[in-house]
Amino acid sequence: MDSNDIGEEGAEEIATCLEQMDSLKKVCIENNNIKDRGAIALSQALEDNETLLSLHLENNGISLQGAEAIGTMLESKYKLSKLNINKNPIGDEGF
Repeated sequence: MDSNDIGEEGAEEIATCLEQMDSLKKVCIENNNIKDRGAIALSQALEDNETLLSLHLENNGISLQGAEAIGTMLESKYKLSKLNINKNPIGDEGF
């Protein structure tokens, strides 16, 4: 779902669907302007997913609040081998 300008509301809708996908291995939502609200929704939706290997959220306007939600979600993602959050205004505090 790269470069589709889904925005925050679109990310929330996608998050609702992702909650039902228990064998999901890759999520790629880059260049979609999902911002913190979308990142939080996606993070909450993926929190219980045990199969996720790759998460790509590059260039989405995600700042500290969204990064914190992603970080919380990642605490339970031992299988995750790829995370791309480049080109987001997270700042030093978000890392």
